[in-house]
Amino acid sequence: MNQEERLISILNYLELHKTINIKQICEKFNVSRDTARRDIVNLTNQNLVTRTYGGIAIPSFHKQIEDYQERLQIEPFSKNLLGKAAANMINDSDLVYLDISTMVNFIPQYLESKEVTVVTNSIDCVYELVQSDKATIHILGGIVNKSSRHVSGYSAIEKLSDFNFNKVFIGTAGITEDGIYYGFEEDIYFKRELIKNANHVILLADYTKFNKHHKYKGLPYSSIHTIITDKTLPDNLNKVISKNGIEIKVVNKE
Repeated sequence: MNQEERLISILNYLELHKTINIKQICEKFNVSRDTARRDIVNLTNQNLVTRTYGGIAIPSFHKQIEDYQERLQIEPFSKNLLGKAAANMINDSDLVYLDISTMVNFIPQYLESKEVTVVTNSIDCVYELVQSDKATIHILGGIVNKSSRHVSGYSAIEKLSDFNFNKVFIGTAGITEDGIYYGFEEDIYFKRELIKNANHVILLADYTKFNKHHKYKGLPYSSIHTIITDKTLPDNLNKVISKNGIEIKVVNKE
């Protein structure tokens, strides 16, 4: 089956099932993940489908997806690059935590060849990780937040004390000279407890978060070891971050 025939078949499948992910394309059409991704890009560029986390959907169905899923489409190219760079920091046998950040949720697709143990409260992270035969997955318990697709509550925070993470990957709603900001009060308490159990804390933040305040100041720079971003930091942020000895990784888009 050539690509044109395969694309037609994918569209026919979507008419019946509304969505399809990369793993399903690989299995249904006996192609590699790289080929499946090229098919997705081809259909997306023709405006025949809309990207979702881990796959594609027909446009009419995608309109029903919650705000969190829509945020995955903001700067998707940069988020994908940052996710790949973050995944490259993860080694076999690592115990890692993956945050509910839309940016962090691009990491799991690059972990399929690594024998890692992942703890998360993100439903989308779990969805992507179950497609890997090598990853061991722990999902924190609690109440399901349908709009942001994660599990929250006291039991989720309490369970964090059971782990000693090699690496923790978190996102942010904003970065200023004062520190790291979040949009919800619950986030700051969860993050503060999380970093107590981490050997290395990695913050993923694209340029849209630079010098952006939000409702709650969650973490000081002393909590962060590495920042992965897609553009050179503004001078004011670079100065304070360098002063705190934080490693800065700027992902090359070329």
